[in-house]
Amino acid sequence: MEKHYYMWEQFDSDIREIVRLVKETGKTFDGVWGPPRGGLIPAVMLSHALDIPLLVKPTPNTLIVDDVADTGRTLDQYKGKNFIVTSFYHRQSIVVPDIWIREKKDEWVVFPWESE
Repeated sequence: MEKHYYMWEQFDSDIREIVRLVKETGKTFDGVWGPPRGGLIPAVMLSHALDIPLLVKPTPNTLIVDDVADTGRTLDQYKGKNFIVTSFYHRQSIVVPDIWIREKKDEWVVFPWESE
């Protein structure tokens, strides 16, 4: 399978864009949570940037963040209950995030925090 290497610079830029878009919604959240492992680093970054707590487990008013909505199975339990953001979204996903930055094609995305 072909690989797409997503670099730290791209991630930093995308996090800034997610922050801007989340702020534009005017919504407030009790905190941010990301499913381990892919959502943990973006959740920490958004926690700092939005000045909201990083939560151990989500509540109905938690901002949910993940690296990618590929199949959507990880995020499905939050669909319609939480505001969901991702860096990548694949059209096959059963969950369409409220905010996503990049469209994932059929290549494997290698995130900068993953070892290869």
